[in-house]
Amino acid sequence: MNKYFFYIVTLISILCFVSCQRDDDEPIKAARPISRLYVSTSNYQANTTSPALYNVFVVTPADSNSFAIDPLSNHTSSALGGSAIHFSPYAQSIFQSSVNSPAYRDTSIYVMNVSDKGVISNGNVIGNRRFNNVKGLWYYVHNTPGNTTNITNNYLLVTNLGADTVNLFIVDQPKSRRGFTPPRYELRLNYRPWSIQMNGDDLLLSRTEDNGGIVVYKNLPAALKVDTLLDIEPTYQLTVSGANNIRGLSYSSSKDILALTDYKVNSGAPEPNVGDGRILIFENFSQYTSSGTIVPTRVITGANTLLQQPLDVALDTREGEDDALFIYVADAGPVSRNVLRFKLSDTGNVEPDEVLEILNRQTPQSISLDSRGANRL
Repeated sequence: MNKYFFYIVTLISILCFVSCQRDDDEPIKAARPISRLYVSTSNYQANTTSPALYNVFVVTPADSNSFAIDPLSNHTSSALGGSAIHFSPYAQSIFQSSVNSPAYRDTSIYVMNVSDKGVISNGNVIGNRRFNNVKGLWYYVHNTPGNTTNITNNYLLVTNLGADTVNLFIVDQPKSRRGFTPPRYELRLNYRPWSIQMNGDDLLLSRTEDNGGIVVYKNLPAALKVDTLLDIEPTYQLTVSGANNIRGLSYSSSKDILALTDYKVNSGAPEPNVGDGRILIFENFSQYTSSGTIVPTRVITGANTLLQQPLDVALDTREGEDDALFIYVADAGPVSRNVLRFKLSDTGNVEPDEVLEILNRQTPQSISLDSRGANRL
C-alpha cells in the first residue's frame, strides 16, 4: 500500500512541476554551445512538377573556419518566397514572412518549430491581408514583475510597409494563432521602418529613406493597454546624416554596439554597384538618449568588401577575443548575392572574413543568429 501511495505522490509532484513552468519565460538550456545562422531566401519555384526550392538555410557552426551551409538542415517553409526571418530561443521557433511578389500573393507569416538539436519543422501559419510587405519580425516576451503565474505575455512584432499605411503590428500569443489573425495592437507610423529589435522593454526600429536612422520607443509594455490602436510617439529619433537606404539593424547590449546596413544607388543606375553597400557601426550606443544626429564610429565599405545591397545584419558578440567576434550580413545585390562575415573589429575597405554563396545562387533577404556560448573551432 505504501508503494502505491509513493507512486501517486510522485506523479502528482511531476504534474505540479510541469504546470508551474513558465510559458516562454526562458530559452531551453543548450547542452552544447550553439552558433547557428538562419538565412531566408526569396526564390520560389511555382512549377509544381519541379522540386520545391529551399527557402531556409542554416550555417552551423556559424563562427567556425568552415563557414558553410549544413546540407542536412536546409528547409522549405510554405512561404511563396522568403523575406524577413527571426529565430527566438524563447519560442523555440523560426518566424518567416513572404516577399509577397505580384506573381505569387502570400500575406502570411510562417512559424517553424526548432528542436534543441536544430531540426526544423513546419508549424502554424498566421494570415492577414494586411501583412502584405513585412520587413521586420521580432518575438518579445514580457513578464510582469511580481508575476507568480505560469503565464507570460508574448508577442510577435511586425513592421509592414503597406501601400496605404505603414504599421507596426503586434500579434499576441503567436505560437497559438492559426489562420486569419488580426493584430492585438497596431501603431501607424509616419516614417518607413525596416528592421526591428527589442532591447529589454525598449523598441528599436531602423528608419529608411534619405538621412534615415534609428527610432526608439522606451518601455513599450506601458503602451500595451486596452485599445488596439496605439497612440504613442517615439521617445527619440537618431538621424544618420548621408544615409540612403538603411535596412538591417542589430544591437548588442553586452558590448553596447549597434550596427546598421546602408547602400546607395548612383544617379541613373538601375542598381547599386559592388562597394556601394555599407555597414555602419556605432560604439557606446547607449550614450544617445535624446533626438539628434549620430556619426558612425566605423564604416565598412568599398569594393573589397563585396557589399552591394546589404539588407540585414546580425552581431555575434559573445565572450571571447575581440578580433574573433563577427558581423554577419545578408547581401541581396544581383552581383554579390551572398552572406558575408566580417570581424567585429573591421573598418574601411576590407575583405570579408568569409563569403557564403547560397545554393543555386539564391538571393538572401534576411538572417537571424542564434548564438549561445563560445564555439570556436
